[in-house]
Amino acid sequence: MHRFFIPAELFKTPEIILPRETSQQISRVLRLKTGSEVLLLDDCGYEYPARLSEVNESHCIASILSKQEAQGEPLTRITMLIGLTQREKFELILQKCTEIGVTTYVPMVTTRTLIQKTSDVEDKTPRWKKILQEAAEQSHRGRIPVLSPALKYADALARSKTEDSLKLILWEDEANHSIKQQLQEFTEKQVSLIIGPEGGLSAEEVELAKASGYIPVSLGKRILRMETAAIHTAGVVLYELG
Repeated sequence: MHRFFIPAELFKTPEIILPRETSQQISRVLRLKTGSEVLLLDDCGYEYPARLSEVNESHCIASILSKQEAQGEPLTRITMLIGLTQREKFELILQKCTEIGVTTYVPMVTTRTLIQKTSDVEDKTPRWKKILQEAAEQSHRGRIPVLSPALKYADALARSKTEDSLKLILWEDEANHSIKQQLQEFTEKQVSLIIGPEGGLSAEEVELAKASGYIPVSLGKRILRMETAAIHTAGVVLYELG
């Protein structure tokens, strides 16, 4: 059944006029017909089986059949602070980590990121949010992940400093702590992860993170590309914690 996130305020009546973009996707791309059933999501954790009572390119009308709690959200909430990189790599991370179950993304500028000004990515936000929505729909998520505005590294650390979560920073030079060890000793359900850029994080940046409560961890003996590290780490966390 096709799934669509639509604004929560539209669920006030049993019949909903769907947004124009959603209507065009239903009629032009998917070519659904009157009587087809779809699943509408309010981005608040609920999903609504519905039947299309009218289909055309300008608008579609759906009749709500029932309301139920969405089942696709993981128990553990992951906030991923991630260095800005090439568009294709960053968008791959957003797509795949959303499918896995990441809850929040904080793009950040570090000393070695390819992008050095947060203002350089402001115009990319609508496209990134669209990628998150489509990935959430495809993977049966009940909520669209939150995308923070891009921040400088120190500001990203300050934002997460007060969070009551397990804070981990991936660092290739860490030799004493593995991510598996830290996760096995943790019983809460919120994790913050720092993923550095292609050139890695500097020793000074790792020290700043440690001062903000982050624990340096290793993924093992192999050095992974940042997009591989991000996707792999999200999977490991949710495998261990649920």
